[in-house]
Amino acid sequence: MKFHLNYNPQKFDFEIGHEQNLFLIGSCFSENIGNLLDQHKFKSYSNPSGILFNPASIHQSITDILNLKELSDNFILSRNGLYYSYLHHTSVNASTTKELKENINFQTKKANGLLKKSDVLIITFGTAFFYHHLTSGQVVANCHKQPQQIFEKNLLAVNEIVSAYNGLIKKLQIFNPKLKIIFTVSPVKYLKDGVVENNLSKSTLSVAVHELIKRNKNCYYFAAYELVNDDLRDYRFYKEDLAHPNEMAVNYIWQKFSETCFNESTVALNNQIHKLNLALNHRQMSAGSQEQQKLQDFIIKQKEEIKKLYPTIEF
Repeated sequence: MKFHLNYNPQKFDFEIGHEQNLFLIGSCFSENIGNLLDQHKFKSYSNPSGILFNPASIHQSITDILNLKELSDNFILSRNGLYYSYLHHTSVNASTTKELKENINFQTKKANGLLKKSDVLIITFGTAFFYHHLTSGQVVANCHKQPQQIFEKNLLAVNEIVSAYNGLIKKLQIFNPKLKIIFTVSPVKYLKDGVVENNLSKSTLSVAVHELIKRNKNCYYFAAYELVNDDLRDYRFYKEDLAHPNEMAVNYIWQKFSETCFNESTVALNNQIHKLNLALNHRQMSAGSQEQQKLQDFIIKQKEEIKKLYPTIEF
């Protein structure tokens, strides 16, 4: 019996290898796939502003990176003894405004250098809903648990997303002519918006992304959203909140991403690194035991074999 479609996304007309530089930004897919890329020793960098959910905030972050724009005091707030930025996720915080600005400005400069030499940029849209601060008019990346009445919630229109990103893509092409851009839509359900609203939001993002791909030759789409919602299509593949895909679903997406983007030698190397990671994370046995020595010998041998073939990979 078949319990899912086993949908296979169409392979891209380029391949991603360990020698390339990857830059990921956006919603949770960027974090999940970014972590797996890190585990498999790709040269990847994820979310200098923390997780970003809506296209407007992602656009703002990339634009600030391109322009090396430093954080303004106007976007800083304090809560429970820590300082945050309305343009960044809550994971980006500091104990003083000076420290926050220094950290964010450093990450912006670092991200600029990494984006300049990146081969692939992966952008993940999470939701088309956004909040803007009523006093400043600024779209916020995160409300940071501030009073709801100081924000207004709106839904981005397809034409707004397409217009903004057409301009951004042209700037990225000038900044880094070799850059290829992969768009994805996060399969995470934003149930707090409402079930109908979540579907409206995802539909908006999907239409906008496909219009961008049609208009720009260097842009591609990876069907993360469809793999979870149309292929797996079962709440067994979600966490207990019934909104976030669980580890099994993330690994399934990784498998399909590998089939779409990697060649056979890259997949083989990933499998070898995965076995090494399992050994490195194995529960420690009694020091000096025969089993422990065999494990250490295996780890040393695997590292030597990988380094011999791929000297740039670091452990």
